[in-house]
Amino acid sequence: MGKQLKFNFNPFKEGLNHVLGTLEKDIMEVLWKHGESSVKDILDTLPAGRNISYSAVITVTNRMTKKALLQKRKVGKAYFYTPIYDREKFFEIISKKVVEGISGFSLQSAMVHFVDYMSQMDPEKIEYFSKLIESKRQSLSKKR
Repeated sequence: MGKQLKFNFNPFKEGLNHVLGTLEKDIMEVLWKHGESSVKDILDTLPAGRNISYSAVITVTNRMTKKALLQKRKVGKAYFYTPIYDREKFFEIISKKVVEGISGFSLQSAMVHFVDYMSQMDPEKIEYFSKLIESKRQSLSKKR
């Protein structure tokens, strides 16, 4: 896993489409659910109603391999693709990079908006964040 994951964050998209194209997202969902799969397996498992060609899936999976999202292995004439990161690790990496990126604009503003957003989504999160901050404070004071 020497390659570094490459992605662009689009704040105006929803869900995984913040960082993945529509077909990339669909491919990742298939692979996270079913594990290692061939292009044919992926194509057969994509959401119904999508008119996607075999060559489009080949092109996108190869690009995703170059972006360090997938690894591939050859079996006979077919390639099989596997996500490099499971869903949780992927979200962890993306979240960390996004927070690092927005912190470059204004860390204070980013944190204020994050806490406001989380408190609207789930008011109990405020207590969770308070405990998390206190825990970090204590571990930092022990290191000094």
